[in-house]
Amino acid sequence: MADTQRVFQESDYFETISHRVGRVTLALGFIISLLPPLLLWLIYGLVPPWQNLLTGIVNVSIIMLPVSIVEVLTFSPMMGSGAMYLSYLTGNISNLKMPSAAISLDAVDVKKATRQGDIIAIIAISGSVIGSEIVLILGVILIIPVSPWLVHPLIKPAFEQILPALFGALGAFYIMKEWRLAVAPLVSAVILSLIGKVPSNFTIPICVVISLLAARFFYKKNMIKDMS
Repeated sequence: MADTQRVFQESDYFETISHRVGRVTLALGFIISLLPPLLLWLIYGLVPPWQNLLTGIVNVSIIMLPVSIVEVLTFSPMMGSGAMYLSYLTGNISNLKMPSAAISLDAVDVKKATRQGDIIAIIAISGSVIGSEIVLILGVILIIPVSPWLVHPLIKPAFEQILPALFGALGAFYIMKEWRLAVAPLVSAVILSLIGKVPSNFTIPICVVISLLAARFFYKKNMIKDMS
């Protein structure tokens, strides 16, 4: 009984520290991100027209707000609280942080939504941050000498397929695990794209809801197993 109580206490302590550090670092990151435009405004008097500024904020929010809510709801169970704070502080969640966490959890055969899973996700995302920073530094140093090759017509199509290739590889990995779960969201996405009247920022939330409903239906019918 003492060992069980100790495990719960350590788990609560881990979650408390994770949320405390995450909230502080995100708040500091938000403030620091606003410093450059604020300094340009206060020191040099450079400020866009308020009407244009508000219009831009509203336009971006209409697109990003639904997607951000869906990201939090879908990524949190997989990545855990600490990894989510770290991901939103450093960015590139969908195309870098989430795939790194997902592949790492499967590589070490650790279940999601557990303390061990949270730790593995934090380590994986920390590694991706360090790796991406190294690549960015090398990119800044080498951008001038290698830029003629990067804009070559033969290579340009490859850069346009990086994101589809990433999500295709990640999607294929999970589809091979349980293909039934992929049918409903894929069919829904194809139908929505053919209709063409649904805004792109609502396509992802709709597909996520349909995917959850289909997964629940298959699970209740004992057609799929617990994949956590």
